[in-house]
Amino acid sequence: MKLRHVVLGAIVALACSGAAQAAMLTPHGWYLDLGAGANWIEDHQVRQIDTGLVEPGSPDSFSWETGFVGRGSIGYAFNYWRVEFEVAYRQNDIDTWCNSFDPCLTNLDTDIWELSQMINAFYDFDVGGNWTASVGAGVGGNLVVFHPDSTAEFDVTAAGLTGDDYVLAGQLIAQVAYQLAERWQLYLDYHFLFMDDPDIQDPGELREHWEVEKTDHAVLIGLRFDLQGEGAPPPPTPVAAPPRREPKEFIIFFGFDKANLTAEAARVVADAAEAAQETGALILVVGHTDTSGSQDYNQDLSLRRAGAVKAGLVQNGIPAEIITVSGKGESEPTVNTDDGVKEPQNRRAVIILRIKTS
Repeated sequence: MKLRHVVLGAIVALACSGAAQAAMLTPHGWYLDLGAGANWIEDHQVRQIDTGLVEPGSPDSFSWETGFVGRGSIGYAFNYWRVEFEVAYRQNDIDTWCNSFDPCLTNLDTDIWELSQMINAFYDFDVGGNWTASVGAGVGGNLVVFHPDSTAEFDVTAAGLTGDDYVLAGQLIAQVAYQLAERWQLYLDYHFLFMDDPDIQDPGELREHWEVEKTDHAVLIGLRFDLQGEGAPPPPTPVAAPPRREPKEFIIFFGFDKANLTAEAARVVADAAEAAQETGALILVVGHTDTSGSQDYNQDLSLRRAGAVKAGLVQNGIPAEIITVSGKGESEPTVNTDDGVKEPQNRRAVIILRIKTS
């Protein structure tokens, strides 16, 4: 088995493995790219494998001038992986032709052109900033066409320089790319293309059959366009925060040194009871006093005021077990005063409705 067949088999495995791994990653989408550059054909030999009507000679050798290459591809990009279908055209003019019978000939105005179709798989590396690097491999077919000039100074058909062959081919690729804009990349590629030896049949009277050694090197520059574009992610849908359920308060005022409910205070207690029944709230009642009198007396007075309010709530249908009472005495005045001052705003009880959250 030829070495290139082994390498070609490895490339097929790499491409298939790459595609399989890519399928497990989140896709970025479809892209197109176009590139062009220079193509070099390695010097090679042309060997007779069926001599037809003539005696076989030693292998001819050819060298080629620098030619050109153009390529286009459509691909699908994944995280770190890309898989694409590529079509490329290459053309090179002959530089010299040498054989055992004649001196080396030049200026023959003879060319060779190729049309390859490849499935390529790439692995991309982030190298910082807007730069990425890639390595890849491809497998496919290559049409090789020898095209002599009919005015050449020698019988080119005798050298097998006519006809075409379609052969299995593979390539190795190295690439560096720069992100120009959100959907555009500029890239520089190196391609090493190798293939099975094309067989060329001389259509002339001699009916010679030739086998051609063939490898290419190409350097291209190109542009890649993201057909879908990821763009900026859409802003998250705002989620309305649940309304903050603030405690609701009702304030009942008392006369000096009093703990009984006035008519006005009774109406406030009734309103608080109605609100508690609508919301299912828990109820806290806190009694307060002014600074007139001793602290112990005021503490007891604040508790009696809270108890009077609880009793009023119960009369309005509120279960006693959901009502909690406490007394703060003169420790939390609404209006700060000196000790011994009678202040109506501080003689109060506060009903706090704590709304249940669940």
